[in-house]
Amino acid sequence: MFLLSGWKKGDRKSNEGAIKFFLLGVLSASLILYGFSLIYGLTGQLVFADISTYILANSLGSSPVLLLSAILVISGIGFKISVVPFHSWAPDTYEGAPLPITAYLSVSSKATGFVALIVLLTKVFESSGQSWGVILAIVSGATMTLGNLVALQQTNPVRLLAYSSISQAGFIIAPLAVSGITGNYQDGIFASVTYLIIYAFMNIGAFLSVHLFTNFTKSDNFYEWGGIAKHSPLAAVLTTVFFFSLAGIPPLGGWFAKFVVFRSLLSTGEIIGISLAIVGAINAVIALVYYARISKVIWMDELRNPEEEKSFEFQSPLKVVGALTVLITFVAGIFPGIFSYLGEVSSIFFGN
Repeated sequence: MFLLSGWKKGDRKSNEGAIKFFLLGVLSASLILYGFSLIYGLTGQLVFADISTYILANSLGSSPVLLLSAILVISGIGFKISVVPFHSWAPDTYEGAPLPITAYLSVSSKATGFVALIVLLTKVFESSGQSWGVILAIVSGATMTLGNLVALQQTNPVRLLAYSSISQAGFIIAPLAVSGITGNYQDGIFASVTYLIIYAFMNIGAFLSVHLFTNFTKSDNFYEWGGIAKHSPLAAVLTTVFFFSLAGIPPLGGWFAKFVVFRSLLSTGEIIGISLAIVGAINAVIALVYYARISKVIWMDELRNPEEEKSFEFQSPLKVVGALTVLITFVAGIFPGIFSYLGEVSSIFFGN
């Protein structure tokens, strides 16, 4: 991924983004390894199940060393999933990398990072959940808020989606944070995994739309996309679907993703869960502003050069990707049971 993000070797932005990605990636790996070394020093075990058994048998759940280890590991993985305050690499790297690689990076890096986080929190650090749960809750609220507020100020669609991706990470970790405090890991994993699966498809679709419009207009300012729907109504419809799904508008998949997160937060009855739900609701409204702004420009603004005749290239492979992602986005919203089943399987697998 370090190499792919710097693929445009003659582009200074690509070089800068790749170097930031590499340096912070090495730092995050060192934090994770240091955290692992503390676990080994404390328990003398290498297998997750043996570590957990040793911690419970020796009542080490409240050990400061275990908590420090959890903080280091969460910090290292926090870079992979780009949560505050480990998010600074994402906008520059996303902007500098080729757009297909950016789309891949925004989904694959997050998915693998969250899987690692869920495994470690539920299999290794389960007994200290009340401590790291509070930390994750603060990180979640800060990530949602900062990501959305900065996204409001963006005119570059790739940087906007980068900060949107940061904000979405805050939503995904919110149920995990509360599950650490309550000890109900299955519900938290169910909500986070369901959100993550749906997010992956609608985010790929959003980057596909940005790729099409950027190539067509030769501009990385979405305010110059005015009236582009008149050139390709199909691409404009797909864009609107993906961005409104990210905002959580029914009947698109994003509404169900946000629904399971809010249900998980509110069902606990914990003050932290209710507070995170309130913060999430406010941020959902903020996000709708910049998602709707792009759709407004595409459909309602005037053409930049109405006298210029240009053909909109929608290549067959991109049509396949667009059709697949929009289909899944609709299916996830209209038949959410399919994705809730995947979430239930994950919660059983990780929660036991």
